[in-house]
Amino acid sequence: MRRRFLAAACLLGASIAQAQIYKCVDAHGVTQYSDKPRPECKGAAVDIQPIPPVSGKVTPYKEDLKAEEREFRKRQAQREREAQQQAKADEARKRRCEQLRAERQRTLGTRRPMIVDEKGERRYLDAAELDARVAKLDAEIASTCP
Repeated sequence: MRRRFLAAACLLGASIAQAQIYKCVDAHGVTQYSDKPRPECKGAAVDIQPIPPVSGKVTPYKEDLKAEEREFRKRQAQREREAQQQAKADEARKRRCEQLRAERQRTLGTRRPMIVDEKGERRYLDAAELDARVAKLDAEIASTCP
């Protein structure tokens, strides 16, 4: 029983693969296509052939869905890593901006700002040094912070 069913399925599949298309032009000049020839129409069987490529070589397309899926996953993981790196860089820039603004506020907020020099001694900043330090902080804030 199974063999008969299998044989019938093979014959049916072969007949479908051998399907033919017919072109029919009626008396009014309307073109129609069908799978059966019509006696009232002019026309004949249509030979449908694929257009060969310019190189002349016909190579079947081999679809590798697993490879495409792997490539997609790889690109997706790369985008996620780049987004995480960008988020870390944005967070670091935000922290640096807060530090610069706090340092500028401390520098301008104290009555007599002082620094520790290379020898480890404290000394007060004069007006020119204070202006230069504030200008340097302002420039760094402008270049770093949004």
